[in-house]
This record gives sequence, structure tokens and C-alpha cells, in this order.
Amino acid sequence: MLLSELIPRVTSQIRMLAAGLALDPATLVVRHVAGPGDPATTSFSIADAHARYYLQLAEHPGGHAALRRWLDLGALLSARYHAPRIRGWLEIVDTPFAGLLFEHPDGHVVDLSRVPDLGQALGRLVGRLHADRELAARLPGPAPTCRDAYLAGQCARATATLKAARAACPPFVDTATLAYLAAELDRMTAHVRASTAFAAPADLPIHGDLHPGHVRLTDRGTFHVLGWDTLRLGDPALDLAALPPRTAVVDPGADTMQATRAIREPWLSERVALLRRALALAGVVDPLHAWLAAAAVPEGREPGLAQLQRAHETALAAYRQDHA
Repeated sequence: MLLSELIPRVTSQIRMLAAGLALDPATLVVRHVAGPGDPATTSFSIADAHARYYLQLAEHPGGHAALRRWLDLGALLSARYHAPRIRGWLEIVDTPFAGLLFEHPDGHVVDLSRVPDLGQALGRLVGRLHADRELAARLPGPAPTCRDAYLAGQCARATATLKAARAACPPFVDTATLAYLAAELDRMTAHVRASTAFAAPADLPIHGDLHPGHVRLTDRGTFHVLGWDTLRLGDPALDLAALPPRTAVVDPGADTMQATRAIREPWLSERVALLRRALALAGVVDPLHAWLAAAAVPEGREPGLAQLQRAHETALAAYRQDHA
């Protein structure tokens, strides 16, 4: 479904629900939130003169299931892990889109490396998350090993995006750059396949997509963590790799890893180092995925395409500098 068709349907449905949400129809504004985030979901900001909400929708059954899981665990995630509070489940009439309506997560995106206190707080948060046995019992079964989790996750997504980019030929990416990115992906994948560190079980609760855009710092010094539709059993190194290096130092004596420390800690640091590089590569490739999706939408796409091109080029320059 085209975004130009979805936006008025969402707006109309929110207007019908305005009274129940204590929204004033006279000042109500529903705005699509664009950005290089997860292309499987579509987000909206909803506000009037006094109140604000955030709506995250998925179009396909897999996305619905992930958001349903967040709904089921919403109270726990809000109480323990700074997730925004959920107001309800919303299905957009006569469309395949459905998802979660939240209280709007106040705050702004920051560079975690420049806010060390926030980085440390997030490090403690994911430590608690990885050790949360109650939550682990309520999540679906894991990939057999951390190697399987990497191959089915970051590797598969990047491979598919690079293949699509070679076929579509975005005007700002030449064939040499695509070949370079493919070679980098092949090199990392070979390391993962050969490393005994990735033979560990991927069986702890992880956020799974802890990029800076999913963390909002408020003026009061509090913070929100978004993106819990990727919550699953997986490799804790993936969360640690997303944090600034000084907040992701693995402490073999940390209480947060007591349950699996004996078999996992000797290998965790190696996985963090390699996955940090894999996430940097994803930062280069993911904007290409979003650009290809946006380029297929004919209306009002130019500002978004330019933003995604800049995101790709900035991440590519940083990757070449850090991983030459």
C-alpha cells in the first residue's frame, strides 16, 4: 500500500478515536515519521495542543507478531527497561496495517559516546535484560548458536540488500563500492564461521536493535528505549556491541552474567569486537535498503531519499576510516 494512501486512513481513524484519547480534533495533527529505521514498520506522531502519542504499525504477519509480543510484555518492559507505555492495539481499517499506540516518548536522540552517564546506564540496563530469566521464559526459542543467529540475522539482511542494490544501481553508489561492501561482509562472515566464540548458545533475552535512534534522552536526564519489537532470545554480544566501547567492557565477575558466565565469558569479548564491526557495516548497508524501499514510492520521496543517501555516505566514510 502506498504511503499516500495510508496517511489519510490513519488520520481518519485517529480522528474517530480522538475523544477516547483526550485529543482535540481542532488542533489534531497526524504526521508520518520518516527516517532510516526499520523498513518493516511505519511510524506516526499524533499530537494536539496538549497531548502527544506515537504509533508504530507493521504491514505483514511477522511484524504483527513482533508487535503483539511487545504488547503482551509491555507492562514488564516499561517497569524494568524504560520502554514507553502502551495505550493500545490499533488496526487500520481496510488495510493490512496494525500495531501499537504509545504515550509519546519524550526526549531527543544523542551521540551515546558524548553522554557517558547514559551509556553506562544503558550498559546496566542490558545487563539486567540478559539476566532476566522470567522474561526469557516468555520469549520464543532461540537460534541454536550465536553463529546461527548472526547468519540468519545481520548476514542475511546485508546480503539481500547488496544483491538488491546491485540490481537497482542507486545513482550514488558505484559497482566498486558495492563490491567492497560485499567483500567486507564475506570477510566478517568467514571469521564468524571459523570462530569457536560463536559456537555458544544464543539463549539470553536481548533487545536486538539498540541503535542510537532507539534511545531518547529527556531534558530531565531520564531516558526511553524504543524498538522492543526485536526483543528475542539471542546473543548478548549484539546488544553490547551497539554501546560505546567503554560501556561495553565485559566483566567476567558481573552479576548480570552469572547464569552463563562459566561457558560464555571466555568468548563474549571476541564476539563483541566482531559484532561491533558488523554493526558498523550495517550502518552503511541499511540506508541502502531504506533508499530502495523509498525509491519505489512515487510521491513526496525526494527529501527522504537525500537523507538516506547522506546517511549511507557518512557511515561509509566512517567505516573506511575505522576499519581500513
